[in-house]
Amino acid sequence: MAALAKLVPVVGWLPGYRRAWLSVDLLAGLSVAALVVPEGMAYAQLAGMPPQTAFYITPVALLLYAVFGTSRQLVIADSATVAVLSAAAVGALAATGSAEFIALTGALAVVTGLFMVLAGVLRLGRFSQFFSESVLTGFVTGLALVIAVKQVPKVLGVDGGGEGFFDRVWLIVRHLGDTHLATLAVGAGCVALMLVVERFLPRVPVALIALIAGIAVSALLGLDGHGVDVVGDLPSGLATPAVPDVSFADLVTLAGSAAGLALVTFAEAIGPARSLARKHGNTIDPDAELRALGAANIGAGFFRGYPVGASLSKSAANDLAGARSAVSLLTAAVVTAVVALVLTGLFAPLPEAVLGGIVLVAVSRMVKVGELRRLWRLRRTDFVLAVVALLGVLVLDVLPGLAVAVLVSVLAVIYRAARAGISTLGRTSDGTGLVADGSPVPGVLVVRPDGPVFFANAVAVHEAVIPLLGGARTVVVDLESTTDLDVPAADMLSDLHADLASRGVELRLARAHREVRALLAETGFLDRIGADHLHTTTKAAADAARIR
Repeated sequence: MAALAKLVPVVGWLPGYRRAWLSVDLLAGLSVAALVVPEGMAYAQLAGMPPQTAFYITPVALLLYAVFGTSRQLVIADSATVAVLSAAAVGALAATGSAEFIALTGALAVVTGLFMVLAGVLRLGRFSQFFSESVLTGFVTGLALVIAVKQVPKVLGVDGGGEGFFDRVWLIVRHLGDTHLATLAVGAGCVALMLVVERFLPRVPVALIALIAGIAVSALLGLDGHGVDVVGDLPSGLATPAVPDVSFADLVTLAGSAAGLALVTFAEAIGPARSLARKHGNTIDPDAELRALGAANIGAGFFRGYPVGASLSKSAANDLAGARSAVSLLTAAVVTAVVALVLTGLFAPLPEAVLGGIVLVAVSRMVKVGELRRLWRLRRTDFVLAVVALLGVLVLDVLPGLAVAVLVSVLAVIYRAARAGISTLGRTSDGTGLVADGSPVPGVLVVRPDGPVFFANAVAVHEAVIPLLGGARTVVVDLESTTDLDVPAADMLSDLHADLASRGVELRLARAHREVRALLAETGFLDRIGADHLHTTTKAAADAARIR
């Protein structure tokens, strides 16, 4: 059962579910559904899909995450970030709204999900930390601006278009004189209503209020007869599962975009999941989260939908309502399914400008101006990384911007690891141990690389040791930070040993991990240095050098 619960977490928590939690979970589920319906319809259009698509994918995504996820408050459903990335990837291959576009979008969700499930099976969740939070801040901010500029024409009642962010901005400026005043009044009124309600009634689902108000005003005044675009009739019911009708060549073409989408989706989800877990004293399994996100995306793809991800607004509402378990997600799934079955007719008079306003308010929270200021104040290098990612999205567009964000994150990791310096260790005041900047050990230089030693910094570590020799007759290298060793780093230690020997200085190693010792033995280095020169502690190595 323990092994099964690790693969299917619902098996672990459901038997211990308390009846006292049911009322708050039901209330939390209703709160989530109140956001899922309006935001889902808006985000479906961001993905280039019909509004009713949100009703097809939300129940299955919520259900699958509830079964396989480990967060008790995180909501996996529509995500503005993921929706726009999906539209950009598929829009390069097919006309938006066409049957081919819909099929390719479903296939993208499935392939993205498969990548995530595979990553979870291979236990790659820990690698999420290598997507720099600073880079993600810039990327998401740029993406929010791209989303916003696509929604402005809908609120103004003018034709959109243009290639790229700046071209779209210029087209909007040129067509300001064509603004449809009734549409602008509806869109601006929607945004104002949401901001006011959010300001004075923060617990109220503002998107739902805007949706209801928009439908009521449109039906009462007959806005469609005054030139205001409305959603129109939506088909009722739920989609039946089906394999996306695409070729193998299409799947290969989508693979690159799916891999990037999987990375962003996980990076966007794991941070809030961990934050919510810390708040409530729970734990998160990153590998299980990968599998859960993958399952939700595969399910969305088979139900003719688009990729899904973590929704910060819905997760916050779920937590604020007091959700104790994923039963809240199951509740939201049921409510959304009921809406799809019997209530879609109510959305016919909904103005498109209202959906545009809902998106504008939602993505305004994605513009991380405060975080950018904080990066500028605390560390300029992180600020530069964020700005590079932001400009990558604005100048190169969404998918190339994603590539820039990933590349910048990788380069940042390599750059910082390659610049890892070394610390010199000395005796503590009582002589019982060794610490950084302690009292020098006569005749012994004790150094500790500040990070893992590997191919990118191996030469730098070697070159950093030699100037510190002074009158030392022994060098002790503490390898505690190196949990694994690659061949170039092992060769560096061999070269360092030879270099020191030519100067009449011996080399001793301390705190080498099992994997490190195994590689050093296989390369023959341990035979050359001698087993007695490998120590379990730095103090033991320094003491052995002094006795000698």
